Amino acid sequence: MKKIDNEFEMKKTPITDDGLTKDDFRLVQSDNKIEEQKFQTKPTTFLKDSLKRFSKNKSSVVASIILGLLLTLSIFVPLIAKDEVHDSKTNTNLSWLAPRLFDPKLGLGFWDGTKKVENIPVDTSADPEGNDPQANWWPAGYEKGAVVDGTKTFTKEAYTENATNFGKGGYVQIGYYNDLKVEEHPYVSYQTSSFVSEESLFDLSYEHYLSVFDVYDEEKLSKSKEETKTFPTNYVEAEAAVYFNYKVYDPEIEQIDYTEVKLLDYAKKFNIGVGEEKVNINEKILAHFEEEEISPTTKFDDAYIEVRIKNNNDVVRSNACILIKAIGFETNAPYKAELEAYGYSEGNKANIRKTSEKGYWIDMSPSVKKTYLSRAVLCSFRYDTYEASLGRMKSIVDGLLIDRYVKDGLMTYSFQKQGNQIKPGTWKCEILSDSCPIVEPIEEKDVILTTFGKLKEANCTIMKYRNVLGLEKMPTYLLGTDKSGKDMLIYVFEGLRTSLLIGIVSSAVCFLFGLFWGAVCGYFGGNVDLVMERLTDILAGIPWIVVMTLVIINMGSSVFTFALALCLTGWIGTAATTRTQFYRFRGREYVLASRTLGASHARIITKHILPNAMGTIITSAVLMIPSVIFSEATISFLGLGFRNLPSLGVILSDNQAELTNNPYLLLFPAVVIALLMISFNLFGNGLRDAVNPSLKGEGE
Repeated sequence: MKKIDNEFEMKKTPITDDGLTKDDFRLVQSDNKIEEQKFQTKPTTFLKDSLKRFSKNKSSVVASIILGLLLTLSIFVPLIAKDEVHDSKTNTNLSWLAPRLFDPKLGLGFWDGTKKVENIPVDTSADPEGNDPQANWWPAGYEKGAVVDGTKTFTKEAYTENATNFGKGGYVQIGYYNDLKVEEHPYVSYQTSSFVSEESLFDLSYEHYLSVFDVYDEEKLSKSKEETKTFPTNYVEAEAAVYFNYKVYDPEIEQIDYTEVKLLDYAKKFNIGVGEEKVNINEKILAHFEEEEISPTTKFDDAYIEVRIKNNNDVVRSNACILIKAIGFETNAPYKAELEAYGYSEGNKANIRKTSEKGYWIDMSPSVKKTYLSRAVLCSFRYDTYEASLGRMKSIVDGLLIDRYVKDGLMTYSFQKQGNQIKPGTWKCEILSDSCPIVEPIEEKDVILTTFGKLKEANCTIMKYRNVLGLEKMPTYLLGTDKSGKDMLIYVFEGLRTSLLIGIVSSAVCFLFGLFWGAVCGYFGGNVDLVMERLTDILAGIPWIVVMTLVIINMGSSVFTFALALCLTGWIGTAATTRTQFYRFRGREYVLASRTLGASHARIITKHILPNAMGTIITSAVLMIPSVIFSEATISFLGLGFRNLPSLGVILSDNQAELTNNPYLLLFPAVVIALLMISFNLFGNGLRDAVNPSLKGEGE
């Protein structure tokens, strides 16, 4: 036998049948001292190891920081910013203020509280020749001081569809008004008589004529591409007729008789073109009397002219219309001026007239007034929403409030009385402080006294944010305000707080119940799993929107009912994931070893299977939170959202109509929801890897 190792002590011993001796089984280092070796790694816990793995996932760390920041802002922003300036309560004086971070004087045109306004008709009366339009032409209906200097651009004599005091020409559209469908005959009527005098204006003792000028037709339409651009959409050129309607009171039978007389009728088109068609109203009425065998009368009550859209069988077509430039009346009656004033010389002037003007009643039916091919000087500019709503303006100020300003030393006024009036030339007013809400001295002509000779009220030039809001300086809203004047910065984070509260609470309940349900199904299997899964399938077959709607309709819209509706079926996803993971791990060797050693079912589930399955389960649980927030937003869009409670879904639902005019109202809550979704997704992925026991020690 050969020597195996120098450290073995070879002795002569009997050799066994297989060639081995007893000395072959002696410990090699039996004569050496053995000491413990120091571990090269530091001892750690599962939590520390998980945090270490999570910190190596940079995207998950950034996501967790964003989530923490959003959570912190949702708690503290509504508390800290809720003061006189940033108030989330309804205040219509603060409506539609654009987001402001920069001073509009910088001219950035971005995030400075201004908005772009285009193609507004302007008042050219101060400078009709346009010698200095930048200084003298101002957009109709907009505050002069709110137009940002140097941003006005003009387009001369452009077509517009808006009737304006500063426009000219144009046609009155009779009949079809965009997408407004009408069942009755569309018409324009000019009522006479009782609104002007007790005498009938249509007295056949005098001559009366009707003229219709320049009705727009297809042939004329094809001549001008520029005019065609502004024509009504889905336009169908219509047939039309003009009627004279009147009312007669018969004293014998004590009833009012309504009659109509057709004055003009066109079999195919209302196709006059340039020019006019003149009708003798008297002849038409008398011929109608003779044809219908009606007793002749010379005076009528409530007589008016009506233009109707029709076709051959007098059935109204909802997309039929005509455009008429002018309608005129002529008469030799003493009330010539009154009757002739009912007509109009151009469509723009007809549509800017008030319902009641000079005692004449003018009815446009349907109620929408529409003008086409009216021409006006148009202006585009940037508009300071803060200056327009809260800056300098004329306003009636109560005398008691003015006296308070005097008492506070902000201004003075004095006058001498002459009876209960101001003695001419004795009124004096002076502004003493730049912080006075009244920024210009009040003039005598703007002052009204009480019957006792005290100041009742005055028409003043005020700084509105001082006078109405009582603020020392112009407020600034970082994210702007909505139609109710709510500060969007506060409103969005109040909504985020509500949404997060619902999402976290609902997800926690669904997670715990789904975890229990899935663990039981996956661990025990067999008939237990079969019965429980069939119950789950039944609930899963009911659309969540149906469950949500039924619960809200029956129990009302509140945080509790919404959370309840989510929890009824929201746990199914977690239960399915948990069941799958338990089926995966329940047959592993360490589980069998634990069962062999007498471990209980509860210990095997909680100590051996659940920790290994938690990585996948927790990812789906984290993603459940943004899913709940999206569900709430969907419900809000369907009109079943919360009442008097802000949430991201409610904010988006309330402002969805403002996407074109005020997109910031949807932009900021949408960005917050997007951040939530992305951050929760990344955070969930990092958390999955961090709590996965199989990755313990990886990367050391």
